[in-house]
Amino acid sequence: MFQEEKRKTNYGAICLVCFFCCIFVFQVMKLGTTQPSKTSSIAVIDSPSSSDKLSDRREYWRERPPSTYCLKISSFTKLATSPNTQKYESRPFASGGYNWTLIVYPKGNKNEDGDGQVSLYVQIDNSTLLNSPKEVYAEVKFFIYNRKEDKYLTYQETDAKRFFLFKPYWGQPRTKSYDEIANPGNGYLFDNGQILFGVDVLVTETFNKWEVFTFTENLHNRFYTWELTSFSSLEKKQFYVSDEFTIGGRNWALKVYPSGDGEGQGNSLSLYIVAADVESYDKIYLRAKLRIMNQKDSNHVEKQVESWSDGAKSWGFQKFLPLSDLKDTSKGLLVNDKLKVEVEFEYFSKTKYFPS
Repeated sequence: MFQEEKRKTNYGAICLVCFFCCIFVFQVMKLGTTQPSKTSSIAVIDSPSSSDKLSDRREYWRERPPSTYCLKISSFTKLATSPNTQKYESRPFASGGYNWTLIVYPKGNKNEDGDGQVSLYVQIDNSTLLNSPKEVYAEVKFFIYNRKEDKYLTYQETDAKRFFLFKPYWGQPRTKSYDEIANPGNGYLFDNGQILFGVDVLVTETFNKWEVFTFTENLHNRFYTWELTSFSSLEKKQFYVSDEFTIGGRNWALKVYPSGDGEGQGNSLSLYIVAADVESYDKIYLRAKLRIMNQKDSNHVEKQVESWSDGAKSWGFQKFLPLSDLKDTSKGLLVNDKLKVEVEFEYFSKTKYFPS
């Protein structure tokens, strides 16, 4: 009785396993026979390039015609099957200041794994590479017109391609197979066997303008001193600027408002260091010390600036020194009606622009 019940249980387990196996096999067969949708207009695929490496290639439909050059071939199949016809080269055409040629291999470029495919290439005129520049970068798109879709099948790489003396060409060795192109029902051949190819060549210029940002720290001369004589006779509502001086390859000047500027007007002396002869777009970072010199001892009035330049390309303080302290003869800042102002540079930024 026990053996008989055990045998029944085993049969049930076997049936259950078989049921799930059938479901699994059915799903695998269904997945294998499912075809990709043909309604997708854009696809990013991995396609073998001429260097046998994988590269990203976009393949999509486009309504707009090529903008650089088109090549129409009548009796395409006749050309492809003619003896000793490996490729067809267009006349030279201009784009981006260079001459180019569109090359079509009707049955593929066998040297680049394109056998049985329609291979499309563009080649730059070698003579233009003998002078400067020695290389040219261009974004390239190839087109095959389809009458059935009334659109252009477009092939485009994600990066600009390099054309140089030892490899003046680049292309797509594998587009559509010759058999697929030659089948009239697919729409690539029209009007008694004609076919239309196209190419867009957009030359991307190598940068020729740049800038170099550096900090100037190893200064041979860090100090500049400016003496203002007959200080009490200076116009109180005016500002005064020193002669320009050069430190670290840059021109500077000191600027003083004897009776103050802005919030310091009427109560303080204002002091600034100004960068001279700079462009409006030039941004300068400066770390320096501004001083009113004590002419009796070393107890100078000193303040440090450290920041990017403002719109006036200046650094300083509206309230650098109270006028009461300046006029206090015991402090030694104004002696014999003479004021001594000094700047000590620690470091500053400098930007070189090319071309200058």
